[in-house]
Amino acid sequence: MDTSYVVKFIYSGEAATVPLLHNWSFLDLCNSIRSRFPDLIQGKFMLRYIIPPDSTSCFLESEVDMRMIFRNLVRYNSDFVEVFVTDLPSSSESVVSNTVCEDSSTMLEENDYLGCYRAEAPKSYMTKGWESYIHSEGQKFEGGVVEFRDKLRKYAIEIGFSYEFVRNDKVRVIAQCSKKHSQGCNWLVKAHLCRANGFFMIKMLVNVHTCHGVIRLQKSKMMGSKVVKSIVLDKIRANPNKKAIDIADEIKSDYGLDVAYRTVWYGTELAKTALHGDEAESYAQLLWFSESVMKSNPDSRIAIEFHRETHRFQRMFVTYGAWMKGFQSCRPILFIDATFITNKYKGQIIAASAKDANQGLYPVAYAIVDSENESNWRFFLEVLAEEFAKHPMRRVTFISDRHVGLVSAFPRLFPNNPHGFCFRHLMANLSDKFPAGSYLKDRIPYLFMCCAYSRTPEMYQFNMEILRSEGGDIVAQFLEDLPKENWCMAYFNGERFGEMTNNLAESFNNWVLPLKSLPILDINDGIRVKSMASIAARKQDAQEWLSELCPAIEKKLKENLEVGRHWRVSRSDTYVYEVHCQKYNSMVNLETRFCSCGEWQLYSFPCSHALVVIQQHGSSPYLYVNELYKVEKYRETYSFPINPLPSISKPVHDFGRDAVILQPPLTRRPPGRPRKKRFRKRSEKTRVIKCGRCGKCEGHNRKSCTAPI
Repeated sequence: MDTSYVVKFIYSGEAATVPLLHNWSFLDLCNSIRSRFPDLIQGKFMLRYIIPPDSTSCFLESEVDMRMIFRNLVRYNSDFVEVFVTDLPSSSESVVSNTVCEDSSTMLEENDYLGCYRAEAPKSYMTKGWESYIHSEGQKFEGGVVEFRDKLRKYAIEIGFSYEFVRNDKVRVIAQCSKKHSQGCNWLVKAHLCRANGFFMIKMLVNVHTCHGVIRLQKSKMMGSKVVKSIVLDKIRANPNKKAIDIADEIKSDYGLDVAYRTVWYGTELAKTALHGDEAESYAQLLWFSESVMKSNPDSRIAIEFHRETHRFQRMFVTYGAWMKGFQSCRPILFIDATFITNKYKGQIIAASAKDANQGLYPVAYAIVDSENESNWRFFLEVLAEEFAKHPMRRVTFISDRHVGLVSAFPRLFPNNPHGFCFRHLMANLSDKFPAGSYLKDRIPYLFMCCAYSRTPEMYQFNMEILRSEGGDIVAQFLEDLPKENWCMAYFNGERFGEMTNNLAESFNNWVLPLKSLPILDINDGIRVKSMASIAARKQDAQEWLSELCPAIEKKLKENLEVGRHWRVSRSDTYVYEVHCQKYNSMVNLETRFCSCGEWQLYSFPCSHALVVIQQHGSSPYLYVNELYKVEKYRETYSFPINPLPSISKPVHDFGRDAVILQPPLTRRPPGRPRKKRFRKRSEKTRVIKCGRCGKCEGHNRKSCTAPI
């Protein structure tokens, strides 16, 4: 049985319906359109078509497009197609010159002779398809009233008018042109809910404007935060910390619309809420997250504490079995620090991180608490000590920034573990005790650094005498409650591997920076996903390494080899040598892995003196490098994957009658916009900005420069 089709031509508010024959070509279609609308000129109009229920408009420019119409009619099981006819803009009409190329029949445009004054080609904006969002009566919207309102706004923006609601609820929406009362415009749309399937459908559409000034503008009253939300969802999903000013610039470039910063900011916040949900509800999902993680990742530990009566969240500890197992192949040293959470309910993340064999960040455990106090530090260290007891753990060294709560809680839980203080924080604290601009403000920290990096007790005593004599009572008081065993290399009673600062903890802070503004569930899940992907990627990379040492360590070994190539070596015993440097001599014992300079013992890595002796002895340098720096240990570290966590069984609202539903903590958000970056100390040096226009360092850049040139 032959199927009959109908085509509806729409042009300048007028419409005509004709049969669509199977043997029609594209030229036949154009001739039929011109017969219905005599004012049209061949080659001066553009065609687009829509096949309901699909509301996407497609180009109609050739025989191929004509064949696709018939295929899509069969595909959608439809017998109706709408063709929209629009005049080509005058800017695209070419003024043809009578000049003809000698070797071609192509005629040259006058625009080709204008050089830099030639007219620019019109840009196709991403709003182009919005003009077809509202097109006919009977049009359906599967997303219900939300989709209808969104497409109605975008349609009004692209056409260039504004409307007002006569009625607006979940069941029925009636909108009319905002110039209905002033100019008597007849534009009107009525839509209602189809209860059978939940779709929203246009019941009545008067799609003709009788008012003046219907033209698309760069600034539209209809461009609100909800429209911004719909077009930035994917951008926020890819980068939750994307700035509103950058989004506003992208909307201007991609959509050709000027949107106020405040509107963009609110739209961005709406998009974040739509993607990550309400922050209060995020706490209710933590127990499900805990159970799911420990079920899919055995040997993991998530401990959540909350108030037993009010069920309000207090703090939580998280570590994965893969982290603890992988840490066995890392150097036995943990960097501990805390960083702020910037979401609605605030808080802090306390983290313990390690370095892998290639000097990379390796997370071991973290906790989310309300503040950095002694109680929370004790909670974190207690659970960490319990996890260490489950695994065959070496003597682990801890390095921290000497927080008061940590210093008081640490000796009770790890009495036999060395605790090193971050030298950078100590030096900053000492520098703050001297007035700005004084000679001692830079001199005293330098002398303190000489004491900290002293490799022998004799060198420490020499540098300390100079420091005390120049620093006076201020230095004496500062050193009074600062045991040298916690900060000086010569007296440290554990393996520190040359790590004098807590910079790795700052690396963890930057690693979680994109997650700190998200709800608490997304923070935890984001850390899990980032770590899961990192473990898989590093495991894959390590398969391609052919050297015995990791790349970063191999580079350091080569640098140390280059230093002493011209030094002379004298043998004293089977494994004992003397190295004659330019300024001093050093004694090296290969059997005990000792060098009198102290670097080999402190860094657990051969110094330049040792490498010269190793070559003289006829051995391979790789035999004297600690196993924890080798590729084999690196591969062992990342041989334990974090398993995926399917959220298809994630509960939404039904937690059961007896289930515990966690509530967010009682906090009050401070007024003003949340601060994204921490306050820097006065001792921290910031990069000086030099203007690229005037060349001055006065705190401005090329964009804000006002200097006369």
